[in-house]
Amino acid sequence: MSTHLHARKRAAGIRSRRRLGMIVLSAALTLAATPALAIFSNGGFEQNDFSGWTLSGGTNPGLLGSEPFNSASIQIIPGSAGPATIVGQIADPLAPTIVLPRVGQHTAKLNDEGGGALVTRLVQTDTVSNADIDSSDGLPHIRFAFAPVMDDPAHAPNEQPYFYVSVKNLADNSILFEQFAYSGQPGVNYLNGAGSWKYLEFQNVDVVLPLSAIGQQIELTAIAADCSLGGHGGYVYVDGFGSANVPPPAGAPVITEVPVNQPAILALLALLLGVAAWRGNRARA
Repeated sequence: MSTHLHARKRAAGIRSRRRLGMIVLSAALTLAATPALAIFSNGGFEQNDFSGWTLSGGTNPGLLGSEPFNSASIQIIPGSAGPATIVGQIADPLAPTIVLPRVGQHTAKLNDEGGGALVTRLVQTDTVSNADIDSSDGLPHIRFAFAPVMDDPAHAPNEQPYFYVSVKNLADNSILFEQFAYSGQPGVNYLNGAGSWKYLEFQNVDVVLPLSAIGQQIELTAIAADCSLGGHGGYVYVDGFGSANVPPPAGAPVITEVPVNQPAILALLALLLGVAAWRGNRARA
């Protein structure tokens, strides 16, 4: 073989290995950047629908009792589920600083601006597994984000629009996380939206579970309700249900790391590096 031909084959081999190396790195980073939502089917609503979730609702006759309200205060006259939509990259004119979608390409919107005393409830039950364990602390996590947007007509507190989110362990019916608030509720740091509308930017929730929760069922509930008198709306955006960290909002700096303890990434790296070595040996022959 001539020296010139050998040099050409060697240069081609180097270029081939470089291209393959870039493919290896790109594939690893792509897998690392993909949210491993684990628990909760279609937890990021990336199917562009409510597959895996149960929608229900009815009408809001008003909250029971007096403040402070909680889940026991909620009453719903059974009926058809209230409005529920999947949104993408949109601007909300009533809540101008909310960035949508929150995670991925889609975010769920429960209820809407229209009023009618409607209630929309979203529920899913799933089982905690080893895939939900966070390597940083060795414990399973439940994570998600929500952002309520509600008109504030200054009705009596029990007549106001409201939202409610909760995480419940069905093994013992314990409430692991819950948040309830009506529109304009004192002590809630609402932002002023358009007109009389109030809202919160996305709130990130991180529920840390004990290892004993592995194999137990967790129920996630989110509710959005219009005012009980029917003239004023209320809705809530929800997204990112799973065990993975909810990433920073759009526009914030994102640091991508390759998690070396993910078996899928290790397997892909081993395969592609093996192919790279084989092709390199052929090029040198």
